[in-house]
Amino acid sequence: MEQHTGGTAPHLASSDIGNRRHQIFPTLSEAQFDVLLRYGERQHFSAGTVLFRQGDRHIPMYVIISGAIEIERGSVLGASMLGTHGPGMFTGEMGALAGRAAVATARVVADSELIVISEEALRTLVISEAELSETIMRAYILRRVAYMQDQTGGGVVIFGARDSQETLVLRHFLNRNGQPAAYFDTENAHDEEAHKLMERFGITLQDIPAVVTLSGDVLRKPTLRQLADGIGISPDSIDGRLFDVVVVGAGPAGLAAAVYAASEGLTVAVLDAKAPGGQAGASSKIENYFGFPTGVSGQALAGRGLSQARKFGAEVAVPVKVSAVHCSEQEYAIDIDSGEKLRARSIVIASGARYRKPALPGLERFEGKGVYYSASFMEANFCANEEVVIVGGGNSAGQAAVFLSAHAKHVHIVVRSSGLAASMSRYLIQRIEASPKITLHTHKQIVELRGGERLESICWQSQGGEPREAPARHLFLFLGAEPSTAWLGDCVTLDAKQFVLTGPDVPAAEWPLERSRHFLETSRPRIFAVGDVRSGSVKRVAAAVGEGSAAVASLHQALASDFL
Repeated sequence: MEQHTGGTAPHLASSDIGNRRHQIFPTLSEAQFDVLLRYGERQHFSAGTVLFRQGDRHIPMYVIISGAIEIERGSVLGASMLGTHGPGMFTGEMGALAGRAAVATARVVADSELIVISEEALRTLVISEAELSETIMRAYILRRVAYMQDQTGGGVVIFGARDSQETLVLRHFLNRNGQPAAYFDTENAHDEEAHKLMERFGITLQDIPAVVTLSGDVLRKPTLRQLADGIGISPDSIDGRLFDVVVVGAGPAGLAAAVYAASEGLTVAVLDAKAPGGQAGASSKIENYFGFPTGVSGQALAGRGLSQARKFGAEVAVPVKVSAVHCSEQEYAIDIDSGEKLRARSIVIASGARYRKPALPGLERFEGKGVYYSASFMEANFCANEEVVIVGGGNSAGQAAVFLSAHAKHVHIVVRSSGLAASMSRYLIQRIEASPKITLHTHKQIVELRGGERLESICWQSQGGEPREAPARHLFLFLGAEPSTAWLGDCVTLDAKQFVLTGPDVPAAEWPLERSRHFLETSRPRIFAVGDVRSGSVKRVAAAVGEGSAAVASLHQALASDFL
């Protein structure tokens, strides 16, 4: 076999990523080639052969013995040549492990001998070969990050309006799911390129938000599932399939359960209506999670958890919304809003909680038009050099305040209590107290929202005082949690606030079996609840991850005893 000298690593726009070029595009050794040949086969390809096209699904990994492969990434805006893979290099990124759409096109540019490793064989390889798996997984993860950060070309095109909740939902979905996208604001009258593209694809203002896929198809006001189908990130058919474990919710608790269950040989499906990460996935930085002394963004943590789950073979299906669960039979039936059904020998409820909406007249009218429930870079761009109001005293509100203070003119935190100490971590309080751009307003509440097409001002009042109007174009709401449990119907017992009861909190009269309940088990055998959705849970990422992993140990025992 010839000496592997590598090739020209594909272009990367980010200097930070460029410094890790050797990890993103490693050159494999002779010994590693010998290992790879146990999982794939040598094949010869002539110059000009297209190995796969951007958007293709279920593609193999190609490892170059000799020759060269050219990598091109494009969109309807044009193509961008990323570079060339030479001997010792390999194709693919994280989506390849899950059979999702390829993010680039690969073409043979010189007669080549390649090792072709199928999708299934690749999954076996990354589980069985620890050292080689580390090299491949690191490269795959970093490539996905590189594709997301490189704005020179590629991805879908979105036409939307800044003050549009529907547009914001689509943009959040793509960003949270690691999908590159070019965005054009139709309200920008000076953007001639946007208007020419709209005319080219026959898009009118009545179609907004609209998405143009890689193939040039136009999706007008698409649902999340229609968008996912159009860009190739929705799951393959799961209709009628039986899984050992179905995890409902892909937040930290759900992904942890999936990782531990799949790594122990159980068949696992994870269903989430939006994106991996849950509420934690929207956090700009989590600084009190063990093992990350400099902090980690919620999206990065979710991405790593997703990569682990898929590495071990879990089917993580997004966007898939569960509409009902049927608990009368030993095997549970789960209905999905798309009309699909699947069966489960056990269920992990990890559907989390959402921020409570205050009883403010006209609140929904201003959602996406000045009222927001998350603080990402998108929202930060909206309120650059403007004043921002945040309502809430928990960690999410504190993280948002610190993050937005780097972009906004000033940040105002409004709480009904006397301070933050009872509900917020001390390190965040210290950051807030030290920032000259953040002001805390205690014993106050918002009582009215005002504006025309978008939010323009708020009315707030102190306890016992008169309402006072203040200009406010950007209001962020991080209020107490409401559990996402409506889909459960009467399947399991809930507490007075609709959180799921587990373990010793379940009334003895509602437990149907002779064996004892496990700690995280609900009133229904082999249905467990973890994370924010569970009654009495600690609302912290580390606690959610711990519960997700602990539930799997109990789940094993329950499956063994109940299916004897």
